[in-house]
Amino acid sequence: MKRLSLMLFVMVFVMVMAAGLVYADDYELPPGVKSPDEVDFGGKTVTIIRGALPSDEERVELAQELFNVKLETLRLENADSIIARIMAGDSKYDIIRAPHREGYFALVSAGMLLPASDYLPPEFYEWLPGPDRYAIEKLQYQGKYYGIGIHEDLFNESMMIAAYNRDLIDMYGLPDPWDLYLAGEWTWAAMEELAIVITQDTDGDGVIDQRGITDIPNRDNFIRFAHSNGVETAAQVDGKWVFTYNTEAAVEAFNTIIRWREMGIMGSGDFNAGKVGISLNNHLANVRHAKAAGVNYGLVPMPRGPHADRHYYATFAFMMMTLPVNVEDPDAMIALANFLYRPGDRQEVLDRFVNEYMNDQQHFRAYMEAIENYRGEGDPFQYTAIWDNLGTPVSQILSGQKGAAAAMDEIAPTIQAQLNDLFKQ
Repeated sequence: MKRLSLMLFVMVFVMVMAAGLVYADDYELPPGVKSPDEVDFGGKTVTIIRGALPSDEERVELAQELFNVKLETLRLENADSIIARIMAGDSKYDIIRAPHREGYFALVSAGMLLPASDYLPPEFYEWLPGPDRYAIEKLQYQGKYYGIGIHEDLFNESMMIAAYNRDLIDMYGLPDPWDLYLAGEWTWAAMEELAIVITQDTDGDGVIDQRGITDIPNRDNFIRFAHSNGVETAAQVDGKWVFTYNTEAAVEAFNTIIRWREMGIMGSGDFNAGKVGISLNNHLANVRHAKAAGVNYGLVPMPRGPHADRHYYATFAFMMMTLPVNVEDPDAMIALANFLYRPGDRQEVLDRFVNEYMNDQQHFRAYMEAIENYRGEGDPFQYTAIWDNLGTPVSQILSGQKGAAAAMDEIAPTIQAQLNDLFKQ
């Protein structure tokens, strides 16, 4: 009896020690994901495509030990290269970490990615940090989720915000845009009032040399600006993607830009040279140029247009972690991926952004507001044929060659047909 008790004690001790090894670095097992002690790769090599391994070298070493796996990286930056690798059968132990604009829709529509929601429960997606959950929901395809874990983590660094020149605001005794935002009054109309006062011919030569608002000159800039009126190129309506740039909200965004230009308050000007009051469509890393130039700037969300129910933070990159369709043992690969990449991993990146791109507490508060209120807004069709076909008509509208409603109605059947084909709807 004593011998049996001793054996049981040893077995329990070994199990406790093994559990201690697995969770020694405070790994939180996500819902529906296998623990490391349930997976053994038998010494095979898993390749991280496009992305890097975690910066935590101890975690990488522990992962290789616990999963009995070797880890390496391979830089492939377009769908054609990834498809070729999949077709050659070289992707069976690949984890893909890439921005959507590098060919996500080409991959998913060709059936080259694994539908992750066939393997992961809804609780897993609820557990993810907001930016990852929003990206995966945004990029769902035919009712399936393809993301398998964390990539965005704490924040999407491509969120659009506005910057404003505090010195110009003070010079003309105008209300601070941040104060207007806090009061719930930061709108297109409020920005227009400020811009009218700031727009000046400062040297008296009859030519405006100080603008109220930076220009919106092309398709890319317009698509990011249009979010501030609550509209994207397309929206999901009753489970179907529908072209929406021919709606009232989109036409209003076009016509407002045209009107601001005609008023002279929007146009060419260099915010970094202190000659523009309000700079639209910035992501935080872009503001570093104003900081380097010594501009006394503030940060504020993009102002709300008449059709917007809140402030929007349009993004131009959705990052996601996926698996090739021919992956071996999806459950094991999902387990490894979630052990490697975890909540809070990008805290160091956020800290660097705060230290390098911000000057004061107001900057910090504005950016934290963006992180807290971001809900996945952003156009998922960047660098697709949909954007290609929008380029010419959007340019014609912004240059005054065509009216917004007519140009968008004209292109609508083409874009809708592309959406129908892409999503097989």
